[in-house]
Amino acid sequence: MPDRITGVDREDVVLLGDRRLPSKGERQRRAILDCLPGLLATRPITELTVGEIAAAARVQRSGFYFYFESKYAALAVITSEIWSELMDRARFFSRSDDESAADFIGRTADIALELWRDHEGVLMASVQAIPLDEQLADLWQDWILRLADGIAGQVLEDQKQGLAHPVSSDVPTLTSTLLEMTMHIFYVNRLRQQDQRQTAKVREMVRSIWLASAWGITEPQGDSPASRPAPRRRRR
Repeated sequence: MPDRITGVDREDVVLLGDRRLPSKGERQRRAILDCLPGLLATRPITELTVGEIAAAARVQRSGFYFYFESKYAALAVITSEIWSELMDRARFFSRSDDESAADFIGRTADIALELWRDHEGVLMASVQAIPLDEQLADLWQDWILRLADGIAGQVLEDQKQGLAHPVSSDVPTLTSTLLEMTMHIFYVNRLRQQDQRQTAKVREMVRSIWLASAWGITEPQGDSPASRPAPRRRRR
């Protein structure tokens, strides 16, 4: 049986329940995956049926089961593709010498927020399906640990240089816990459809928690320029 995740390339993602290796000629399989985001933007995954997905993809219901054992298996593939996109960008999740820890965390938070905005329906459905599908639960855990490993490496490097003072000696567990917290906060942000100003406040709170917990840096609330409202232009 293939590994749950065999690679990060879009065409190479293989998960349990995804019954065939993808190939360029499998247009039906791709059609099923491509129609899901639009459906999930209007319907919860729990209410969406395999028949509705098949109809939207213009395939027979039996055709759906030729590729996937359930709607959650298809959702897991799309979720894995999104996490792969994040990991592709995660190569930038290392702090440059001229970048402060505050700017580094702010930049990584912006990448995650952008991903949530771009894939809101799929990510929300995936989170909501975690208690319902073991594979999706394992998928989220696997990807969080992968991402946490990279960020933990940066914290440990900064700690060696005396630039970070994490609240726990177990830095990998600390970063994975902070990541789980961050993903949940961003999920709630999209669930409540918070506006740009509210999202900016959430982003600053997340940044402050990361700085205090992983780097031992505290800032006065509202001290960051990003948390301040833009000045109004004077009318001439």
